[in-house]
Amino acid sequence: MKVKANNIFITIKLARRIVQVGSIPLWVALFILGRFEVIIAILIVALFSSLIVGRAFCSWLCPIGTFYELAGLIFHPERPRFWCRIGCPFSLTIGMLNRFSVMKVRKEERKCQHCGLCDDTCPVGLVDLGSSCQDFSSNPSRRYACVRCLNCITACPTGALSFGVSTS
Repeated sequence: MKVKANNIFITIKLARRIVQVGSIPLWVALFILGRFEVIIAILIVALFSSLIVGRAFCSWLCPIGTFYELAGLIFHPERPRFWCRIGCPFSLTIGMLNRFSVMKVRKEERKCQHCGLCDDTCPVGLVDLGSSCQDFSSNPSRRYACVRCLNCITACPTGALSFGVSTS
């Protein structure tokens, strides 16, 4: 079961990268054509959808985040999305709703080996913010910086992490 679940999240991770890079021409076209009302509409939808999926927009569609992540993989591989954590005003605004989003990373404590692989793969460095997946007291996806990239789930060797509806 773990292998099957892990394959699904690897597929999701690949799909995320394709959507990320594939959305760049859309953003460029909207900007060049001066379709700012469409850009604003997308951002408003992203703001409201964050109540359901958290900061998924930042991980899946944000053109600036995509640029920083791709550049960061070369120049700052340990935390490629550092800007998203501390500098992006939209990210901060949408991230405040992470606490209230319906979909969250869930952790089964009994399966966790506290190996730290989940924290090592976090592109925004939640462990640096004092809210790691290893932390017993909190769910890191409630933190404003979690972009729902699902890297932690893919990295977990025991299947202790999953993504879905959460009441916590």
